[in-house]
Amino acid sequence: MALVAGLIFVVLAATALLHVAWAFGATWPAKDEQALVNAVLGVEGASKIPSPGLTLAVAGGMIAAGVIALWGAGVVSLPLPDWICTTGLAVLAVIFLLRGVVTYLPVPMPAVQPFYRLNHLYYSPLILAIGAGYLVLLTTRL
Repeated sequence: MALVAGLIFVVLAATALLHVAWAFGATWPAKDEQALVNAVLGVEGASKIPSPGLTLAVAGGMIAAGVIALWGAGVVSLPLPDWICTTGLAVLAVIFLLRGVVTYLPVPMPAVQPFYRLNHLYYSPLILAIGAGYLVLLTTRL
């Protein structure tokens, strides 16, 4: 289980670092802010990335989610009741699995390119894999 938790943590930590860079004005891997918005937000009419505070909060949430995976696998220990870990794993499994599945539902969802294509090819499969990882970690605790 340590391998599953470690992979989840590494992916979420790398994504969190990318969000930190975006909060401070980086646009990589896009050429400019509009291209970044189109690639990672995909919202019609959006021209700016969310505020630095919101973007940093998302990064913090990703790190916290990664730590919960490590905690769930027993890689790290936190001075909190065990039910918090189990609940956290369950909530994260649901969040990631729902976010991943919604992409493939036959419901029209307006999204600009290249987000629409990237979401179908890369983002949602990765999110589903993370959700499955949380589910695996959860089932080992039950």
